[in-house]
Amino acid sequence: MKIWGGYGSEHSMNLVMIGQFKSIDDARKTKQTIDQLTEKLADKIEVGRTQNRFEDEVFALLKDANIYTLGPLELEQFLYDVSTRIEEDKLILTTDESEVSAFMKLMIDRGAKIEIFSAHDYPDAEYGRGK
Repeated sequence: MKIWGGYGSEHSMNLVMIGQFKSIDDARKTKQTIDQLTEKLADKIEVGRTQNRFEDEVFALLKDANIYTLGPLELEQFLYDVSTRIEEDKLILTTDESEVSAFMKLMIDRGAKIEIFSAHDYPDAEYGRGK
């Protein structure tokens, strides 16, 4: 169970982020990195717990993954309800969250060109939910 502890409205973002990579392999490797961080951070950080620095274990994890652009406050984004899938050379991420800077930075670091939009505003977009 995930418990969200913050202020917000009932309105979800229905956000779509598309990272277009130079190759299918780059997209797959980036998705694999996201999946690994999601799995490994689950028992190392807490959603809503403000941290201004990395714990040693988390720093080692990021160093092993060659990730140096994320801040400690962004790591909890990997614990949010996010869906990712690969379509050719694209990594498509969908979420109801608005905090997605960690994913954006990771995709850009891995060479992606990024498009971000709310499927509420573009319901006929190719990569919205249900497509």
